[in-house]
Amino acid sequence: MNKISFENWKNTMSFMIDDDFDSNFLFSIEPLATYINANCNYFSDSTALAKFLTEEDDFSPLEKLRAFVSLIGLSEERLKRVVSLLRYRYNQEDFKTEWDVKRISKTIQDDRDFRHLLIEFFIKGRESSIGAEIPLYYMRNFKLTDPDFIEDLSDYKYVERILNDSEIQGKYSNEVGAHIERIIQTRLDKYQANFNKSLQYEMQKEFPLLNKNIDFLIPNVKNPIILIESSYNITTGSGQSKRADQLVEFYGVLMRYNANHRANKIIMINYCDGFGWVGRQNDLHRIYDASDFVFNQKTLNVLDEVLNEYYPHQ
Repeated sequence: MNKISFENWKNTMSFMIDDDFDSNFLFSIEPLATYINANCNYFSDSTALAKFLTEEDDFSPLEKLRAFVSLIGLSEERLKRVVSLLRYRYNQEDFKTEWDVKRISKTIQDDRDFRHLLIEFFIKGRESSIGAEIPLYYMRNFKLTDPDFIEDLSDYKYVERILNDSEIQGKYSNEVGAHIERIIQTRLDKYQANFNKSLQYEMQKEFPLLNKNIDFLIPNVKNPIILIESSYNITTGSGQSKRADQLVEFYGVLMRYNANHRANKIIMINYCDGFGWVGRQNDLHRIYDASDFVFNQKTLNVLDEVLNEYYPHQ
C-alpha cells in the first residue's frame, strides 16, 4: 500500500467532533461548579480556605486548587511563577526547575509556612508579603474580601463559565487525547470483529527498544509488528516541536533495528489530528517523514489497510 501524501493528510486535519463526548464533558463540570457555589462564602477566611485547599472530600485538594486559581484569575502558569518566587525569596532554595501544580498542592497540604504565605497572598493580594512583588495585573481578580465577588461565585452560571474558559480547558485537551485513543481502539476492535479475529494488541506498554510507553503495540510488546502513536492538538506550542523531535528519534532507532532484522520489521504509524497541527506544519512534516504511514480521524481506513497488508491472517 502507498502512504497518503502529506498534503492529503494535512488537509484532513480537523477538530474532534463527537457531540456525545462534549455533552458529557460539559455535564462533568456541574458538580465542581455546584461545590464552589456552596463553599465560596468561606474563601475570605484564611483558616477555612486552608481547609478547602488541603482536605479531601467530594474533590481532591489538587482539583480544588486548580479550580480556585481559575476563579481568582491567577491561572496555573502564573501560580507556578508565584511559587518559584516564594521558593527563591523566602525559602532561599537553589533550583533549576519549577514545581508543577500537583507538587504545589501537595506542599500546601504538608508545609504550614508555605500554605500560610500562599493563602495570605490569595486573600490580601498586594497587602500580603508575596503580593508586594507581584504585578497588579496578576491580582486584578483577587477580590475574596469583596461581598459582590463572593456573590458572583455563588452563581452557578458564572462559575461554570470561568471553569470552562480557563483551567478546565486543559482538562478538556487531555480528555480529548484519551478519547482519540478510544477511537483508535474502537477501530481495532471493529477490524478484529469483522476482518481478522486473530488480531491482538496492547496499550500503553513500555517498549524497551524505544524506552518509552507506546500507545498501541500490535500484537504485543514481545513481538511487535506495528506501533501506533497518537497526538491531538487544539492549539500550537513548543511541545509540538518536542513531540516531533521524539518521534524522529524513535524512527531512527526503528530504521536501524529494521536494517538488522529484515524478517521482523516493525512498522511505525502516527495518528495526528487537530488544527493545532495545521499551525505547526514544519513539525507535522517532520512527523510525516518519521512515519511509515499516517492517519487521523477522517482517514481511519489507513489503519485497516495497514493491518490487511502487514498483520498475518489466520
